[in-house]
Amino acid sequence: MLLHFQPEGSRLFKRINFMMGFFLVIFTLLLSRLFYYQIVRGEDLTAQVVRMRSQSVALREFPRGEILDRNQCSLTQNTGYYSLYCRPQAIPPRQGSRQSGMLELAAWTAEQLEGGDKQEIFRLLSQASARGNLLIKLHSGLSSAEVMRLQAVPHPALEIVPQLKRYRQDGFLAHVIGYVSADGVDGQAGLEKSYNQILQKGGARLEILAMHDARGQSIPGINLKIKAEAQEKNALGLTIDTRVQELVENIMNASIAKGAVVVMDVHSKEIMAMVSRPTYNQYRVKEYLSDLQSPLMNRALSSYYPGSLFKIVVSTAVTEENLVMAGEKFVCHGRYVFNDDLAINCWKEEGHGELSFEQALARSCNPTFISIGLRLGKNQLLQYVDKLHLTSTELIGMSGQQRDSYVRIDPGDAALANACLGQKGVMLTPLQIASLLATVADNGYWAPPRIVKYTLDESGERQDLTAQSGEQVISSGTAKKVQSMLEAVVTEGTGQSARLSEVGIAGKTATSQTGRIKGNDEEVLNTWFAGYLPTDEPRWVIVVLAEEGKSGAEDCAPVFKEIARGMLVINP
Repeated sequence: MLLHFQPEGSRLFKRINFMMGFFLVIFTLLLSRLFYYQIVRGEDLTAQVVRMRSQSVALREFPRGEILDRNQCSLTQNTGYYSLYCRPQAIPPRQGSRQSGMLELAAWTAEQLEGGDKQEIFRLLSQASARGNLLIKLHSGLSSAEVMRLQAVPHPALEIVPQLKRYRQDGFLAHVIGYVSADGVDGQAGLEKSYNQILQKGGARLEILAMHDARGQSIPGINLKIKAEAQEKNALGLTIDTRVQELVENIMNASIAKGAVVVMDVHSKEIMAMVSRPTYNQYRVKEYLSDLQSPLMNRALSSYYPGSLFKIVVSTAVTEENLVMAGEKFVCHGRYVFNDDLAINCWKEEGHGELSFEQALARSCNPTFISIGLRLGKNQLLQYVDKLHLTSTELIGMSGQQRDSYVRIDPGDAALANACLGQKGVMLTPLQIASLLATVADNGYWAPPRIVKYTLDESGERQDLTAQSGEQVISSGTAKKVQSMLEAVVTEGTGQSARLSEVGIAGKTATSQTGRIKGNDEEVLNTWFAGYLPTDEPRWVIVVLAEEGKSGAEDCAPVFKEIARGMLVINP
């Protein structure tokens, strides 16, 4: 028998190969696990660690969904301010006592703040320390002077943190947006109330993070971190253009103390701006409840006597019905006499003399329009009120919020005459006037106005707001005739103060009685100018209302002109 002996070196070589293979397998397994945790689940695990080792505080005042303008610019949660936060566990003890350290910090902090309360600050610090809170807010809305004082002598336990307020302090778009309850939970007015179910589900998407160790102690040397999360959901998309809204609000602030402006796209019927004055601060609503100026009232959706603006309705109806012959002349002697006891005056005491139908609108002649209105008759006039959807309260996104509008005409010629002049029996909102002008400018095509375009639910799914389709309510020929007459108002009539050199303007002035008397025995008047531009290719309707004014030509036409010029700059 032959015996074969394996060299010792060969066996060693096999052992080495085995060990290398073994370690290679172990290394491969470790590498795969690292890949899994670092790459596949990296973000998730990191988030878990952050949650386990951090305390977060929302930096948005109200954790609600956003309201966006037509260009996706936020109309809420976009106003910056600074708050003072403290990390109680980072307060250095004094004389071996943490309480002494908190007392010292409370006293120093109170000195830096305007009207700072040392006892209240100490109470907050003690409470937070007892609960183990990593963060506590000591003060909100720091002034620039307070920020400078706090930054001059930095304290290791204090942090100045930028935050976002939901509303602007100047009442920007307040009547449209509305406001929420003090706790930020429920909408109380405007879109905040109408879309509370959607907006209420929106969460804060900007947070401050304070890191801690395994024992829950603040980690020295690690600053607070701001976490931002982009999230397009639980939101409203409006037709409002922030640039146009800013333009109109600034002009109103300088020109009209009480009144309203509506800017509407002629063809889409979208509201680009809606302004009511006086406005209000959405954080101080209670202060306005007993205010005699009624700043909480949205005047753009409130009813007024439209005065001579209603002559546009009469002009449209008699043109469509062919009740005025070509070249027909009328004579104004300064008043329309019904009988010995009753007459209605023209604003021009001496009268306009002989004039055409077109001139009567341009010069806003009351007796001529009484004659024309009586020719039309009550029933036909009311039919055109319906055809033009004049008293419709539909506003897509805010339906039902226009108040108390109506056209009711009592029996008798005098009642019909007053209605034709936009006085007793006729109450319309600035938005309804804007809709009327848009119908005329759009060659007789009516569609309901729109202020909300879409909603985004909690999954981010978009839902467009739709309504009944529009309709041709008057013929294109009638619309073009009325357009020509409104152009004449500006070129040669009462609306000349609205003229622009850049483009053609069409519109109508109005001065309406209110029935109220001032202390000097003068009657309180409301004044209007409603028009559109450019005349060759109409794009925008602008309606201006001023309460307690002198005349539409003096109070409102110049405001219209300034807004129109600004519109041409924004949207050339």
